[in-house]
Order: sequence, then structure tokens, then C-alpha cells
Amino acid sequence: MASRAFPPWFSWFLESKLRLGVLAPAGLVERLPLAPDFLAAEVGSGTGVYARAVREHVRLLVGLELQWPLVVNARKRSPQLIQVQGSALSLPFRPSSLDLIYLVTVLGEVTDRSKALLEMRSALKPGGFLSISEQLPDPDYVPRARLRRSCEDAGFTFLRSVGPWWSYTSTFRRAA
Repeated sequence: MASRAFPPWFSWFLESKLRLGVLAPAGLVERLPLAPDFLAAEVGSGTGVYARAVREHVRLLVGLELQWPLVVNARKRSPQLIQVQGSALSLPFRPSSLDLIYLVTVLGEVTDRSKALLEMRSALKPGGFLSISEQLPDPDYVPRARLRRSCEDAGFTFLRSVGPWWSYTSTFRRAA
């Protein structure tokens, strides 16, 4: 499975009206299971466009981004956000420490999705939530049925999927 990371020189697209017209930050907030006491992480946070909206609905949010130029970009746009460099294949979080992990058009870029999902499962508290959003025209788009199979194979329980087939968010729960 050949996956590739989002090109940092194309980061302007992450904040574009075209992309945000497909899934606006406020729309993502409505789709996520959020609570004021949650410790949350966005894997593949890019420029922080979604983190800026989610941050006000949780106690703590960490944006994790593989590519350093995007971390720098996110920090410049929103110095109040916690943005760190790291990989979905080796999350820098203690086991069972997070209430929510979410990704927006990122899972398809991960070179070993099974390993990444197991890392996320480990970082989530029992009963914690994993929410994954996919949208076209992302070239690494993961269809809803394939996403569900992959997450269930990694030990997650499917809760719900919201949105049309071309821009959906599926939420799963780590078993207690």
C-alpha cells in the first residue's frame, strides 16, 4: 500500500475555502464526541485549521504532525495551540491517557495503517473515542466500509458515521 505524506508546499490548500467548504471546522466540531474535560489529540494536524476550532471544546488538545514545516506553520498561525512533530506509527502519548483522537484526511497517508490504529488504541483510555474524517477529492481517501473493517480489526467498536459518502466522519470506541 503506497501512501504518501501531504506535501508541505501545498499547505495553503488546508486553509482554502474549497477544502473548508467540504468540511468546515464548525462542522467537524458537531461531528466529534467532545467534552470540556477531555484530553484530545489530532493526528496529522497540518496547519491547525481544525485544531483551532476543537481546542475551545476540550480541556487539552495536542496537534501531532509528521512534517516540521507544517508544525512551524501551525505554531505561527496559532501560538496558543500545542503543536508537536511526531508520527502516527509511534505516538508520543502515555498508554490510556487520551479521551479522544481524531484525524481528518490523514489515515490514507499513513504507511502502516494497522500499526497506527494499534498505537491510537493504546493511547486512548478504555472507553475513549477515535474519530476519523475522510473527504474527496483527497487522493488517499479511505472508503467508509474499509475504514470500519480496519478499525474493528484493531479492536475498536463502531459507534456511528455522519455525513455523505464523499465527506464523512466515523467514530469508534476503545473497549473498556
